[in-house]
Amino acid sequence: MGPQPRALLRLVLPALFMGLVGYGRGLLDYYSDDQLELLGYTPYLLAAVGVVLAYQFNRSRFMLLALFTAGSFWVIRDQLQVSLTDKAALEVYLATCLAWPLAMLLLLLLPERGIVNRWGFVSAVALGVLALAAPRIVQLVSTLLPAGSDWLAIWPREGLVMPKFMVALFGATALVGVLLLLWRDDETEVAILSTLWAGGAVLGGLHLANISLSMISAAGLVQLSSILRSSYAMAYRDELTGLLGRRALNERLKGLGPRFSLAMLDVDHFKKFNDTHGHDVGDEVLKMVASRISRVGGGGTAFRYGGEEFCVVFPRKNIEQCVDALESIREAVADYRMTLRDKGQRPVKSKEGERKRGTMATRIKRGTVAVTISLGLAERSEELLTPEEVIKAADKQLYRAKQAGRNKLCY
Repeated sequence: MGPQPRALLRLVLPALFMGLVGYGRGLLDYYSDDQLELLGYTPYLLAAVGVVLAYQFNRSRFMLLALFTAGSFWVIRDQLQVSLTDKAALEVYLATCLAWPLAMLLLLLLPERGIVNRWGFVSAVALGVLALAAPRIVQLVSTLLPAGSDWLAIWPREGLVMPKFMVALFGATALVGVLLLLWRDDETEVAILSTLWAGGAVLGGLHLANISLSMISAAGLVQLSSILRSSYAMAYRDELTGLLGRRALNERLKGLGPRFSLAMLDVDHFKKFNDTHGHDVGDEVLKMVASRISRVGGGGTAFRYGGEEFCVVFPRKNIEQCVDALESIREAVADYRMTLRDKGQRPVKSKEGERKRGTMATRIKRGTVAVTISLGLAERSEELLTPEEVIKAADKQLYRAKQAGRNKLCY
């Protein structure tokens, strides 16, 4: 799957939220010392909740992110509340500036394979080793930089404490995170990027009052939001198509009012298509169909019902108000052409295919295929009182569309 520009929209709300927190940081000046001391436990509390949720949903990257955030906050509050003219404090500061983006980079690159397994243990050890090795890495970097270089010097300009080398490292990690978000479209990358931003704000503006408390607390809240959104997607979204799944449909049906319409649709001759072209191509067809259905107008919401069957719910709409939207997606699917490689031209042996792929790929004959969908539409009425009855009625109309030659909408 290629880049998905819409994934960048996931960053909008976290960015606005963290920007507002940074802007409103001065409000903490009105709190008493006792209140601030109590608020100082907020990042630890948020991290603890994050660890519990991550364990509950078996998400190792979220757990490691929460633990690293809490540990870094402790280091900042315990070791860096003194002048950086102190040599020991400066070493801790530089190590933290280096460890933060490197840890985020590691979490971005690590695959998600759960917590209680060998990979989860290796991931935790790798993050711990990185944190402990950060001071040595700083020393190594200082020896590799040209003599007299100021790239590790603090206060490179007014208002910025972080050295230029660390700023560049934060920027490079952010770029990697954005690229991975474009390809993965996953909430984990949002949480990591938000934590990266919080670390940059804290370490770059270490001289500002309450900067660590406000920004790291904001990062913790974004982490919790991301893990909950990610877990919701796991439970309610179909993994293959990205559409809301059967569970989400069942929940939606419970909240429908006295007026709604519902369409059932499926891919024509899908089993024959699968048998002819293979399940991988069949999956691509389902993704293509789902992408068209997801753009349905008329206030409809698309769901994957199961297999090659989909459902579209139109709250507060009658049949006449839904027809145009459904006809549009039927035509969009029918007009789309998928390009397939000719399997007969592929080498039988995988090694031979790997050897020839560079020169042979451009010579493989290509063909195009098209698929169609049939649709059945029904609305709630005095005869069809429950959503289940409306679904059955829409299924009957779908059967009529099949009998009428397919690629049709019946209602």
